[in-house]
Amino acid sequence: MHHFRIVKYLTGFSLLEILIVMAIIGSLLVLALPNFSSGHLSILRAQTRELRAVLNYVRRNAIVLGTTQVATIYQGSAENTSSNKKVPGNWVSRGVGLQWGGELVEGMQKSAHEISFYPEGGSSGGEIILTYEAHKMRLKINPLTGKTSAELIKDGE
Repeated sequence: MHHFRIVKYLTGFSLLEILIVMAIIGSLLVLALPNFSSGHLSILRAQTRELRAVLNYVRRNAIVLGTTQVATIYQGSAENTSSNKKVPGNWVSRGVGLQWGGELVEGMQKSAHEISFYPEGGSSGGEIILTYEAHKMRLKINPLTGKTSAELIKDGE
């Protein structure tokens, strides 16, 4: 007579295998998370570069054509970018908040701002603060030269 042995195989993962997989996933998250948060800052910097390019374009046109030129800046949203505002000298923010000048005053926000550039190189000047998530960027327009400069605003400024 033959006796057959019934072999019972256990399936599943050991505790050690699960811990190794969790350690690998954890180390990948540590590497990936800083890239996600810097994405917000990249969006803000890209929008600031676009706005500076439009302002510089209008400034150059004023000098070359010898007439006063106006740049119009519209407050928009990520979804709302109307095509009639996509003309040279106009800029629409896409999800970036705009604040004209110093401190934010409730009820005093405008949907559009105009900056004039003169043939002599000057401008009406001013300061625009662009905000996206927790990041802020200050864009200054020099009234004497019409040149723009941008700087990141640190927390508490």
